Amino acid sequence: MYFYHLFSFLLWIQSVLSLPPQHTFHSSQQQQQQQKNDTVFIDLSKYLNNKGASGHGSNFDGTGAYFKHPIPSNIGTLSFQISPAEKNPPSFDNLVSLGQTIPLPSLSFGSIYLLCSVNHGPLVTNLVIVYQDGSHTTTTLNLPDWQVQHTDQITRLDFISHPLNTNDQAILLSVPLLLDPSKPVSHLVLPYTNPIRSFRSSLHIFGITALLHTTSDIKIISVKGTTRWYKDKPYYQIITVDLHNTSPNWLHDISILIYGSLLKTKYEGHLKRLAPGHKSTIEVVIYTVRKTREPTEILVEVLNTDRNLLIEPVQIKNVEIGLDLEFNPTSIQTHTSPSWFQSAKFGIFIHWGLYSLPSWAPVGHEYAEWYWWNYNRKYSSTYYYHRSFYGPDIEYDHFIPVWDPTHFNPKAWLDLIQASRAKYFVFTSKHHDGISLFNTSVNDRSTVKMNPYRDFLKELLDTAQSSFPHLKRGIYFSLPEWFHPSYHDASINWNGPPTNPYTGKVVSYTNAPPVTDFVNQVQVPQILELIHNYHPDIMWCDIGGINNSSAWQSLFINQAKSTTGRQVVMNDRCGNAVSDFSTVEYSAIDYVPERSWEAVRGIDPHSFGFNHQTKPEQYASTISLLHELISTIAKGGNFLLSIGPEGSGRVPDIMIKTLHEIGTWIDQVEEAIFDTIPYWVTSSDFNEIEQPLYFMQSKNGKSIYVFSLQRPLGERLVIKSSLPLHPNSIITLLVSSSVHLNWRIFSNERLIVDVPDHILDLEKLVWVFKIEAP
Repeated sequence: MYFYHLFSFLLWIQSVLSLPPQHTFHSSQQQQQQQKNDTVFIDLSKYLNNKGASGHGSNFDGTGAYFKHPIPSNIGTLSFQISPAEKNPPSFDNLVSLGQTIPLPSLSFGSIYLLCSVNHGPLVTNLVIVYQDGSHTTTTLNLPDWQVQHTDQITRLDFISHPLNTNDQAILLSVPLLLDPSKPVSHLVLPYTNPIRSFRSSLHIFGITALLHTTSDIKIISVKGTTRWYKDKPYYQIITVDLHNTSPNWLHDISILIYGSLLKTKYEGHLKRLAPGHKSTIEVVIYTVRKTREPTEILVEVLNTDRNLLIEPVQIKNVEIGLDLEFNPTSIQTHTSPSWFQSAKFGIFIHWGLYSLPSWAPVGHEYAEWYWWNYNRKYSSTYYYHRSFYGPDIEYDHFIPVWDPTHFNPKAWLDLIQASRAKYFVFTSKHHDGISLFNTSVNDRSTVKMNPYRDFLKELLDTAQSSFPHLKRGIYFSLPEWFHPSYHDASINWNGPPTNPYTGKVVSYTNAPPVTDFVNQVQVPQILELIHNYHPDIMWCDIGGINNSSAWQSLFINQAKSTTGRQVVMNDRCGNAVSDFSTVEYSAIDYVPERSWEAVRGIDPHSFGFNHQTKPEQYASTISLLHELISTIAKGGNFLLSIGPEGSGRVPDIMIKTLHEIGTWIDQVEEAIFDTIPYWVTSSDFNEIEQPLYFMQSKNGKSIYVFSLQRPLGERLVIKSSLPLHPNSIITLLVSSSVHLNWRIFSNERLIVDVPDHILDLEKLVWVFKIEAP
């Protein structure tokens, strides 16, 4: 009887989650025939100049490394024509892009894709499609190195991993190019990258596939099963579907559904607009009873606003369906940053601790929060400052009994973060001085067991949870300690115990006795305390060094999921290869990283914590910080901006003023910041003198946002990059959204937007324009 009921239950589940009876899968033969009819392979045989795969004579990158096996001819639903790799004598199988012009059939194509890879990347370059009428479109390629790490976290590009002769893995990319489907093409102009033995970035192209117009308006390019789920409990998996509009017509109100064995669509994916020749990634939320990730065959439907099929349902194989109940040290490599982190865009860092009392460093040159370390460097500026101001007998730990944080007010701090319109914050629970600002049982070197006898972390996070529940809570934790008596790490040259730099004598490291194993008796137990007792959404490690982070990383993710359904995230400074996002500190990058990332800096010109030497005019201006925010999000990153309260807990006036100004500006342009994704064609346009532009696009495909970092000159905005423009598009300045601006396309393909001075006068910081399709 038991087996009968079990069998009946399984049949019921199958019937509930089965494919819709009115639709059937394409057979493999039908699928291949459809692909064949849609596809034109561009002949590259005259231009091949490198052998990158399979056998004698291969040398992809100039060092002798190459793909071990013949190049696969399929990525996602696309096929490519690959030149034979093995002949006698050896033949070339790819072209290194050196400015070649590739003729194209005189046809109107729906889209063009490259099968390519990059050595010594990342690579940023432009590729131009020229049409029969002499016009052109340009796509900026932002491509990672072929041996990039964290490939499971690459979401913006389609790729496959392929083995090398070195027994490593490398990636082959399927890269879309922007084109106008209404125009017959003439040729491709490839960028000049570099010869392979220059040991600089080289673009290798193995194949070029063009998709013709068909009776279908849209092409499903790929489908991916993510490790993310929709909101919190219950766990509904997010599936991403890449679509390309291969027709000359705008598509409106698209819906996407997914069917398959033991799964069904819970929330459809939706797209308001998709311009001709453009692509978009849409998220579909599914329900499945699968408890592990398994390659699964699914059916994808694309519907129009009348709920009619835009194309025949498409069968896709080997989509990872299901969410693992728990991550382990192996599967955690597939964990990716959650949707909330990717959408957050802006966060506030709070650097505060004992170092906030001396709070001194040469402005713009050293970290003030590294005060103890800096004055231990003989003959440094801080070495002389400490000796002259405090005297050679005053040790760092002597600041502990005089710390009087009378102005520490977690509500006031969080009010300020709220005013800035940041979506998350990160607080320093323990810096490199080893003083925990939380209740730890590992040792007594904490603000709970020593003066000022308070659990600052708990006070802040409790207030956030009760009064600011929409703010995600992050905890910073330094893995190493400069001078712990038992910390010894030759890789970073940090060793305890501390000494007096003026006398050379060993000094006390208050309330932290020696241990036999710093990592497993101090570092790991304290991180576990933070996970179990303080429940962070972000674990923000620092420095790395010696570690045993695999002892807590899976637990961090699993506990958040099992207890509250939260999706948590960790950075790339935990000392091992496991992380969800990378961090870039006090520097700009000129490319789009392949995975989630975060730009980190302080309002101070160099310090994250408070530096009482910094004068108000030396702090970063609101305008310059907004420029960094915009540049970062346009490249797919988050911007984490640090404030440094004084030792008393008071936030300096200049920092308060700056955060309020940022928040006021964000209030006016919020839709362009948080409801957007990077524009897939290019992140920026620096073609016009003194008018740097950045671009974002709305998640629903309806709008493009143009950020002009300077006031447009001559009452007009000039855009040379290719944007999706509907003939009836409405262009406005966001701070004056009721005023529709006149625009036109010149014969040189520049978009000119007329912006009267009285409209421009409404903005003083950054001018944000909205281009909205009807």
